[in-house]
Amino acid sequence: MTSWDVHHPPRADGRTVLVTGGNAGIGYFVAEQLAGAGATVVLGCRDAARAEAAMTAIRSRHPEASLRFLPLDLADLASLRASADRLAVPLDAVVLNAGVLVEGSDPEERAFAVNHLGHFALTAWLAPHLSPASRVVTTGSFVAKSAEFSAHEHDGKRAYARSKLAQMLFGFELARRGGVVSVVNHPGGALDSLTPSRPPVHTRAAGLHPQRLLLQGKDSGAWPAVRCVLDPSVRSGQLWGPRLFGLRGVPRLEPVRGILADTALAAAVWERSVELTGVDPSAALLRRQ
Repeated sequence: MTSWDVHHPPRADGRTVLVTGGNAGIGYFVAEQLAGAGATVVLGCRDAARAEAAMTAIRSRHPEASLRFLPLDLADLASLRASADRLAVPLDAVVLNAGVLVEGSDPEERAFAVNHLGHFALTAWLAPHLSPASRVVTTGSFVAKSAEFSAHEHDGKRAYARSKLAQMLFGFELARRGGVVSVVNHPGGALDSLTPSRPPVHTRAAGLHPQRLLLQGKDSGAWPAVRCVLDPSVRSGQLWGPRLFGLRGVPRLEPVRGILADTALAAAVWERSVELTGVDPSAALLRRQ
């Protein structure tokens, strides 16, 4: 592994990276850090005004940032092909970051559709813009490690964890099926209350934050994804997360074990996702070679 400075990553001039959900949360900081390294960053999100606000915040720190907006609604599978077709440039990487935690009487369907199925289908439609050396970086969640697929889930947080588990299994299965470099990461424990202000995107509340002893802000939560995009030593099929107990700190390589290493489950999730979306990312990626 190469040495890695989270505050001074290698230059990314000439590279183009799509970040889904790049207008807020961890996705915003992934976009900010990549733009600061010189990459052209495409913010994929639903709302043009929020994308513009994010670009304003990034340019306040990096005036020369090269930024674009791609209208993208992961909840609307039928629209994703048209969104992908709007891209006029090849992608060196795509960070599958966007995610929703849905509360209410039945959150599982929407969380699974947006967090997993939307990214699954988007990857297939992005195939013409990806080379075999391009990186698909899937951002999962620490809580996915303890999730499981059983009965229908009515709790919003557990439904979120299951959707992120499906997303991470997708990333590992994509690495096995080939056609692109596929890497999985998670941000650890990343909280809004520990995240520095980036007006007009985010304003941090004043006060003491004892959670900092164990957790971190979303700016730090972006570090693993940024390393997965830029570190030349990163390899397909790897998992990256924060160094300290998987919750905070600089990004490090983690072992893939437990449910994340269940290849039969990953293959089953893949086949079911093909049925639900009508597209197969690995087939699309292999066809374009």
